[in-house]
Amino acid sequence: MARHPVLRMLFAALLVNTLGNGLFMTVSALLFTRVVGLSPSQVGFALALGGVFGIVSGVPMGRVADRFGARPTVVALLAAEGVLILGYTVVHSFWAAVPLICGVTFLDRGASSVRNALVGQALPAELRIPGRAFLRMATNGGVGVGAALASVALVLDTPGAYRTMVVLDAVTFVAAALLLRRVPAERPARDAASGGRGFGALTDVPYLVITVLSGVLVLQQGILEVGVPLWVTRETHAPRLLVSACLVLNTSMIIALQVRMSRGAEDPRVAARACLRAGTLMAVGCVLFGLSRGSDPWTASLLVLGAMALQTLGEVLCAAGTWALSYELADERAHGVYQGVFNGGFAAGALLGPLVVTQTALRHGMAGWLVFGAVFLVAAVLFVPATRWAAANRPAWEKAPA
Repeated sequence: MARHPVLRMLFAALLVNTLGNGLFMTVSALLFTRVVGLSPSQVGFALALGGVFGIVSGVPMGRVADRFGARPTVVALLAAEGVLILGYTVVHSFWAAVPLICGVTFLDRGASSVRNALVGQALPAELRIPGRAFLRMATNGGVGVGAALASVALVLDTPGAYRTMVVLDAVTFVAAALLLRRVPAERPARDAASGGRGFGALTDVPYLVITVLSGVLVLQQGILEVGVPLWVTRETHAPRLLVSACLVLNTSMIIALQVRMSRGAEDPRVAARACLRAGTLMAVGCVLFGLSRGSDPWTASLLVLGAMALQTLGEVLCAAGTWALSYELADERAHGVYQGVFNGGFAAGALLGPLVVTQTALRHGMAGWLVFGAVFLVAAVLFVPATRWAAANRPAWEKAPA
């Protein structure tokens, strides 16, 4: 698989790009507060508003990709984002920062959708899911390396150091765009007037249901980002170092297991069962998190690590299953819009995850964890009939003349 020339190029581009993401993510909070001059509440508002722009970007950018090709579209989006990111080095007010953050997020989520469409268009069907799993290794590795390099800026703790990280991040976007130019050009999909689906994904109700269910499982990201740090430090007797241990466990398990556990998920029925297992594991993990409250330090630590391991196994299975469903249930002539719709659901889940975990588990303890787990379990159970419904409706457009 790794020898496929297109996959190698995609891997290299994503590794470079996510290295820059790791640089920026590590220093972004300090950049916005100490360099740009925003308050923490202003940062939160701006990022939330930017997240909304990210949710709506996938469909229009996906339509552009279907019309003109995924490769030139993602190259243009990455180059534009690299230029726009440089604006963080010169803005010094809330009103200047907000539209910049919204613009960068719009381009970033749009590029992510189109890159997923490029995988669907440039790789053979049998390599899409293994390829996505392989590329996820690049994502985790790149972010990790970037975060480590950004520690230099944290040690220096100067505006110049933070701005340097921004410039380096911008360079990685341009470098990734140049690398993706070497991916063989695909034939753009036909438009609606000549037999293609246009914005048909927006009216494909079974696919929309699958997207919503996938977005529900993506709420799990809020547990690692917000739930674990606040739960461990405020509600358990476990040492604070456990927060870092959970992050390392999550990253290492994804790198070690994603490719292996994605094999065979190309069949929609297998993918649906993977999502069922994913949601079940996430639900059990929520119970273990709740049980860690009030336990002695050693017991609490073991329960939290066990919960994180189950959550990560669920995350790996969820990724494999939802990737397969997003491709196999889509119109082959409109991967851009279909991936745009699916990526919008992913972005919505990622945006809402921190809010859901704070309003359930962190506010109500064990009862909240049980509610959060029940949400995962209900979504997981619904995947099987929803996938059966979507597969039954698929031939209606599959048999249409290309």
